[in-house]
Amino acid sequence: MGAVSAGAGVHAYLAEQVKTLRKIRNRVAKRKPDSVRKMRVATRRLRSVLATYSHLYAEVPLSRKRLKWLAAELGEVRDLELLRIRFAARLNGERPEWFLHLVEQERLAYERLDKAFARKRFATLLRAAETLAASPRFSLAAVEPATAVLAADVAAARTGLVAALDATANAADHDAACHEARKAAKRTRYTAEAAAAALDGPAEAVAAGAERLQTILGRYQDAVVALAYLETHAPDAEIIGAERRAHDEELAAVETALSELR
Repeated sequence: MGAVSAGAGVHAYLAEQVKTLRKIRNRVAKRKPDSVRKMRVATRRLRSVLATYSHLYAEVPLSRKRLKWLAAELGEVRDLELLRIRFAARLNGERPEWFLHLVEQERLAYERLDKAFARKRFATLLRAAETLAASPRFSLAAVEPATAVLAADVAAARTGLVAALDATANAADHDAACHEARKAAKRTRYTAEAAAAALDGPAEAVAAGAERLQTILGRYQDAVVALAYLETHAPDAEIIGAERRAHDEELAAVETALSELR
């Protein structure tokens, strides 16, 4: 494993995300289930790779700013989609007016996403991503052994995650701090995943631990968002009690996970 170069180890992961980005676009346009999530994840993984490993490239034609824009466009649809799926399961076939309004908001968000895909900005992003994947220009650091370069990047990401988790302990806004910790868990996971093929077991262990935290914190964030939506748009909804209980259960799971790490 130590003979693998740092650049080769990371670039295979980057190229796989570009492939997903290109292939999944038509599935998103056709409203295929789970397609928006997959495209959003590929976009975030690319951003993470460029944020952490850009020093392996002599030239990076793909802009992180454009990737952030695309993630936001996809995120608007995905957030509404998650709420619709979550509430539909609780409503048992009932479709109150506030739910129909949510469905309409999702439809309009998809229309905005279609327009985003038609923009020159999106075409430029895809071309840049494909150029980077197909014809990378590596830096001198990229030819160094992966174990000499990537291990430090993974360790730095993990240190950032620990700091974000510690910050939840006395945060004035606990929900916001947990959300930041979730984002740190994602960054750490993607950083470690990108390096895992070129490194031995430790990177895989870091990725697995970060994924577990991401899942726990993600479920809580979903509960926070769902409850906030109902309190704002449907405070008299019959399912609000169930959502409050779900919120409390996910909060307890977060606190248990955090206590185990402290």
